[in-house]
Amino acid sequence: MRRRILPLHWRFTIGFIVIFSISTGCLYMYISHVLKEQTNATIRGDMKKLQSFAYDHIQQDALVRQGSRENEQERITRLLYGISRSTGHPAAYYDKEGRFAGETRVTQGGSVILDPLQSASGNFSLEADIALSAQNKSVVTRVRDGDEYLIMLTIPFYSGERYEGSFRLASDYSSRYMHNRAILKSLAGFAALLFVVVTMFTYILSRRMTRPLIALSHAMRGLGEGNQENAVLPAGRSDEAGLLAASFKQMKRQIEEQMEHLEAERNRVVALEQSKRRFYQHITHELKTPLTSISGYAQIIGKPNFDDPVFLERAAVKIKTESDRLHSMVAQVLELARREDEGQRQAASAPVDLHEQLQACCDDLEMKAARYKMLLRCDSQLLTVSGQSEELRKVWVNLLDNAIKYGVAGTDIQIKAFRSAEFAVVQVMNERDTDKDADELLVFEPFYRAHGTDRSDTGSIGLGLAICRAIVESHGGTIVYRQEGRHVIVQAELPLWT
Repeated sequence: MRRRILPLHWRFTIGFIVIFSISTGCLYMYISHVLKEQTNATIRGDMKKLQSFAYDHIQQDALVRQGSRENEQERITRLLYGISRSTGHPAAYYDKEGRFAGETRVTQGGSVILDPLQSASGNFSLEADIALSAQNKSVVTRVRDGDEYLIMLTIPFYSGERYEGSFRLASDYSSRYMHNRAILKSLAGFAALLFVVVTMFTYILSRRMTRPLIALSHAMRGLGEGNQENAVLPAGRSDEAGLLAASFKQMKRQIEEQMEHLEAERNRVVALEQSKRRFYQHITHELKTPLTSISGYAQIIGKPNFDDPVFLERAAVKIKTESDRLHSMVAQVLELARREDEGQRQAASAPVDLHEQLQACCDDLEMKAARYKMLLRCDSQLLTVSGQSEELRKVWVNLLDNAIKYGVAGTDIQIKAFRSAEFAVVQVMNERDTDKDADELLVFEPFYRAHGTDRSDTGSIGLGLAICRAIVESHGGTIVYRQEGRHVIVQAELPLWT
């Protein structure tokens, strides 16, 4: 059963929702943390100031009332009133046993009244705070009563060196906490609204972005199934989808061109296979011709009472010529077969001075070229290639010999050697007397012979270029043949010596 795949625009939208939710949650927690830290810092600063005001009032009262004979209750009442007036905060007093002694409140008009009853918030964490106060420690405690947020400051009260009790001052921070809650609530509401708006926008945008991708997907599927003509691609877009569509069209054209190229290559391979079959036909024909000639002359001179010295001399010359031709042909065929059997295997290589070798080959064939009033012009850079000197010499001699055989009398043969990247390039160019192109693939096939020459001494059986290709490829190089108008160029590339 094929698994259902979630559409791309839905995956994109869901991914955005997850990222947005995590980011918003982190932002909410960060702002909540910042507000909390700011509130705590404000409370700490306020409590320090409140503690300082309370102690200042107690010390001033002690100095003013020094030697007074008032009782303890009157003193505590006077201190409660004084602390509330000086700080503006409610204050309560607890003796050293933790018993409630009285509490002052600040009215909305700013007056201070004494309430003999303890407020409900005063009992929150009372025992723990009083216990710490008895150890000469000031204690700050948060109290929440419904929507009210109170901060209770408990400070110890000493008379001389004797602990007498504790004062508890209350500060109302409800407005501060409510303000923080309002900020977080507004942030949550804004984030929710933004989430809805951006999610809708993301969905619409992702749909618009993925629609051409879906079209391209269908086009690719059609291309794979051979129905590419029915593919509808997005047009008139200047964004990435439009560029992708244009790239797809270009790829489609390239594939069609490649298919045409592969078809052409297939036809060439078929032609090569046919040339392989022709090889055996040609070799049979080439061997049969000299053998028939030799056999014919042998039968004539072998007849009884044969006595024709002139014919005998001519027969001897013909038999020698055909024997030499047969020997040369067999030797070349055996050499070509040996090279094909060896494949890419190559004996140990050595540095070969290409410039010196090309000059020497030109000198050796200079007299043959002069016979047809042809000049060998060598323009070679100082290059050293990796290979076997005698094998490479066969290549250059073969190429120059072919250029002389099939070139136009009275023309020049150009030999160039230069460096290209990590290879040495050798070009041999001659002029032909015909514009008819030879098959650039078949010229390297055995027994392929070019036409268009009227020389009587070519002596070619069509194996020279085949042997050249085998030698060059065994050296890790390549050799190609091309025609430019009436000029024929054979180019070989060999790796440089490193």
